[in-house]
Amino acid sequence: MKKFLQFVMAIKTTACLAFTAEVMLITVASMIFGRGSIPISCIWQMIFLALTFSKLQYFVFSENTLGDMKTTGRMAVLEGAMLAVLSAFAFAFRWFPADSVINWLIFVVVYAVIFHIAAFALRVVFRLGGMKYNEMLNAYNARSES
Repeated sequence: MKKFLQFVMAIKTTACLAFTAEVMLITVASMIFGRGSIPISCIWQMIFLALTFSKLQYFVFSENTLGDMKTTGRMAVLEGAMLAVLSAFAFAFRWFPADSVINWLIFVVVYAVIFHIAAFALRVVFRLGGMKYNEMLNAYNARSES
């Protein structure tokens, strides 16, 4: 039961972050392209995408999957899986004409740029957080040695 609740909390947290990021991206895109609002159908798509992305992330970074694969490999698997899901959504919900090669190229390039910016930002955040905890641990060890 405890593992199930940990799973639910991890999915919920990641899904909320993903949904927030999606809404921000769609809002900016809507402003750029002169749309005044986000359609309800788009919000439902974003909810399902956020849930799917959070499950993918949990699966890829779970200790029980992908063996001893390094983080870089896991990120590559996640990037490919997320691109596949996004492509399926783009095709199914007709985000743009499916027969246009240039639209698909733009889609993949924009996805890759956003994915790598987000991955870099998370790496910086985790590294800074790790430095903070190392400093706290060193301070604790210094106090306990005295």
